Parts: sequence; C-alpha cells; structure tokens
Amino acid sequence: MRFAVVGGGIAGLSAAWELTAATGGRAAVTVYEPGHLGGKLLTSDFLGRPVDEGPDAMLTRVPEGLALCAELGMDDELEAVRANRALLFTGGKLRPLPEGLVLGAPAKVLPLARSGILSAGGVGRAALDVVLPRSKQARSDRASDTSVYSLVATRLGPEVAERLVEPLLGSIHAGSTRQLSAAATAPQLLAAAQANRSLIAGLRATTRARPPSGPASPLFVAPRRGMQALADRLVERLTDLGTSFAPVMVSSLHRDQRSVVIEPHGEHFDGAVMALPAPVAFSLLGPVLEQGAAPPLAAMKFVSVAVVTLGFETAAVDGPVSQGDLSGVLVAPGSGLMMTACSLGSNKWPHWAGPGTAVLRVSVGRAGEQSWAALDDEDLVERLCGELETVLGRRPAGLTAPLAWRVSRWPASMAQYEVGHLEKVASAKAVLARDVPMVSLAGASYSGVGVPACIGSGRRGAKELLAAAEALGLPAS
Repeated sequence: MRFAVVGGGIAGLSAAWELTAATGGRAAVTVYEPGHLGGKLLTSDFLGRPVDEGPDAMLTRVPEGLALCAELGMDDELEAVRANRALLFTGGKLRPLPEGLVLGAPAKVLPLARSGILSAGGVGRAALDVVLPRSKQARSDRASDTSVYSLVATRLGPEVAERLVEPLLGSIHAGSTRQLSAAATAPQLLAAAQANRSLIAGLRATTRARPPSGPASPLFVAPRRGMQALADRLVERLTDLGTSFAPVMVSSLHRDQRSVVIEPHGEHFDGAVMALPAPVAFSLLGPVLEQGAAPPLAAMKFVSVAVVTLGFETAAVDGPVSQGDLSGVLVAPGSGLMMTACSLGSNKWPHWAGPGTAVLRVSVGRAGEQSWAALDDEDLVERLCGELETVLGRRPAGLTAPLAWRVSRWPASMAQYEVGHLEKVASAKAVLARDVPMVSLAGASYSGVGVPACIGSGRRGAKELLAAAEALGLPAS
C-alpha cells in the first residue's frame, strides 16, 4: 500500500511511524512537508548550548511521548525537569501558587486563603462551593460542554476563575477561559463537577483516588539535546525504513476511483493522513467533500504567540535563579504586562546555561492580546526586559542588558478549543468517513496541544487509516 502524510510536524511524523510500524515496513509512506521537519520542535544554539525555541518538554502523565521515546531507543537521553514550582504575578506582586490546585481550581480552601491571591470575599465565595446545591450544568451524567470560566465561576466564584484558572489554563492554550471548552481543555474539572455536588469535594476525591506514586517521578522530561532531537530521531529511523520526504507544498487533494491524488504532482495513494491545522486541511480537502459539507472546524480560530529567549549574567537575576526549584512565573491577565509567562529555563534545565549565565524564556501572546506582534524584535526585547524588571523586582537598580537574545515567532500556532469543540471534531470525522474514508486527521487542532497529545493524535490517525483500508479490503503490502 502507498500512504501519504501531509504535514511533517510531530503529529505527521508520528503518523508515518505508526503506518510503517503497524505494517511491518510493508507500506510505502511519503511525508509532504515544505518546511522544518518536526514543526514546533525546534532547537537551536543559544550562548553555545542547544535551547528550544518551541516546546521544551513532554508531560509524562500523557504516556504517548514516553512510549515513542522507548520505541526509538531514547530512554537514556531523557532529562527530568529540575524545577517545578511556579509563582503568580498578580496585583503587582509575586505570590506562590497555593497547594492543591488542579488546572488552577483549588481542592483545598486553607492554602487558597493563605496565598493572598484572592480577597477575603473571594475566599469566602470559593468556600461556599461545599454547601451550594449542585449546579444546573453539572446535573447530567453525560459530559455536556460549557466554558471553563462558567464551570469554575459558578461553583467557586469569579475570583478563582479570573485570578487562578485564567493564568494557568489560559496560558497553556493562549486563550480565554470564557471561550475555552471545559470538556476539551479541562475534562478533570468537568468530571469532578458532574460526579459531585461540590467541585472542591470532587477534586479532593480525585486527588485521594490517585495511586501512590512511589519514588518521585518527574512531571516533565525532554531529550538532553532539546525537543528537536525527538523529531530528528524519528526522521532518521523513518528514512532507514524507506519513508520518503517530499519538500513540497500540497496544493489540493482529490479522488481518482479508489485512489487519493495529491497535487501539485498528481501522485496516487491508497490513503492520506492530514496532519495540518484544521482550516488548512479542510481547504485542501474541498474537492473531495460534498458541496457545503465543510464542518465547523474549517473556521477554527488560532492565536499567534512568541517565545523570547534571554541570556543574562546570573548576578543580574540572582533572586529568582537562586531559588533552584523555581521553574517560572505566570502573569495574570489584567496586570498591564505584555508577557504572559517567564520560564527560568536554566533552573529547569541546568545544561542550558554555562557557568555564570542564566537563560530565561519569556512568552507573549494570547487571545485578544496581540499588540506585541506589531513590534519588531528589538523593540519587543526592550519592552520585555522592562517588564522583567517589574516582575522580578529589580528596581531601582534595574536589569542589566542581556548577554544575548532571540525572538521565536509562531504565527497562528495555538488552536483555540472553544465550547463545543469535541462535537465539532466528531462532526469533522463523520464528514470524512462519509465522503472520503481513506483520509484521516491528526494534529493539535483536534485532541490536545501538548507534544504527547500530538504524538497520540498522529498515531490514532494512522490507525484509523489502516482500519479503513482493512474495511475496504485493501492489501497491507
């Protein structure tokens, strides 16, 4: 069989790996990618060390990342994150996040009260959750969707939603919790609310139900040479197994009897995985869909973000860097700052920095906050260095100029899982199953934005394609 994978990010490469592995190497696979293989997994030199420009780690609780590394023989190359404590910049001050948060929602009231993040009234409103009747949106046993903000504010009050959940969950998706789907982005919160009268009680029960972890296991890991090493190893192994890589921009896809035809060169395949943002995928699929059949995901929204990497002499940022377990700072919306977060990269990954230097990564961009995009690189760096002075408390002495800096812009890169997202994904897959069953979907537009989630999405897309081929009676060789 011949398969095409359109898109060479980590989801597309994972789809190609699954197609090759599941068929014992008998399938001929071609990956179409005109740009960088690995997509956002991009590592480059910074102050003489490999430092990531995109994602810098994999979440271990989502197993697909670790599983793929094991298959590729990369287990001994993985490094555990060294720092895992974050602070929140809110109300003009740095405050520790209270113990017992689940995606920003508290499972305990006392640490919340001690944190100083909420007003006395906000703490009292959150505590009312344990006595209020079950909310209307949680009375169904089925997972009906609502916004994250609505779910949390209804039970715990607006301050918890705005001051805790928004900076934590909103930063993950570069979105607003007032639009983000609870079912798609915070299923733990939705399940806890639906299974219990009290959200706090539900989260507490969830925490108690977790099995003992034994020896402390890291929450995040990454290859020592950076996240691109994972993509590079995949490309290397796929090449050895006969996968072809075409540096070509696909212009459209259509059918010819039982074949899927990829343009611009008119190559015929038995099936294809579209590992692209949903609007791009459905634009290319236009010729094979019934008229007017494009699903709602064809209009899916995306947000642009940037990561600004800064290198300083350690003495310039000695306060936060000297707290070796401090991984970074989240910035609450409404703080008047352009930055959304600051990651203390050399605390998390000591191999990122040489003696006497510290590496920080500052993130900008979220839904409704795109003014940063109008600044050129130098102005953006100057603005963010000024904001770091405010956040890190370096005034009046000021923050010395960075030893080096780098701006990595990621336009339209963050998929927005708005309310009803899971239903839209189901609708999209139903359209394909009806109109072109030998095409499947993969990538961050559908079932998770993290690296392990994208790996899982790619592999599922490949399995769906192979299942469709079997149902049509197509040979596997």
